[in-house]
Amino acid sequence: MPVVDWQSWLNNVVGWVQFWFVPRLFRSLVILLAAYFLSRWLESRWTAWLRPTLVAVRDRDAAQAAWRRVRLLSLPFLVTQTLLWLAAGWLVAEQFGAPREILLWGLSILAVGFFWTARHLLADLAAGYALILDDTFMDGDQISAPFGEGTVERVTWFAVHLRTEDGTRLIVPHRTVRGDPLKVKRAAKATQQVRH
Repeated sequence: MPVVDWQSWLNNVVGWVQFWFVPRLFRSLVILLAAYFLSRWLESRWTAWLRPTLVAVRDRDAAQAAWRRVRLLSLPFLVTQTLLWLAAGWLVAEQFGAPREILLWGLSILAVGFFWTARHLLADLAAGYALILDDTFMDGDQISAPFGEGTVERVTWFAVHLRTEDGTRLIVPHRTVRGDPLKVKRAAKATQQVRH
């Protein structure tokens, strides 16, 4: 039975941790911390860049304006944070010796596959964001269009849910709504009763 030299094995492990792992771990933590602060800064920049659009709400009550604000800011936040954290992950992987070519080809193949399979969802998402950006309609508004007419019950990231006069629920993808002319009748603002 071979004798294990525990002292040299322990010296190798300590040397590996001290001279290889800890410096790379420290640099990786610096990269992740920089990515965090950059994402927080970009979040404030998106709020500043979209401020004119955020305050330009027409005929909306406070709840609808808040809903619109959350929707308008959440998509740019998500996209920039995803790209930023992917770049940070790339740099961290390079710190630990992952080959750049494998990372590039792997991310390229994943990106092409994702965009190809999700192309209709992404078209709906982009059209829905444009509709919210333009403040086209909101819950309670009445829409008349070639695809049908009804009252808007709900607006999601990918579709508009309408309730027709006969009670039928009509779910229309945003790319269809964006491509057709619309006749929109705003919902009347809810009046608050003041008690004396």
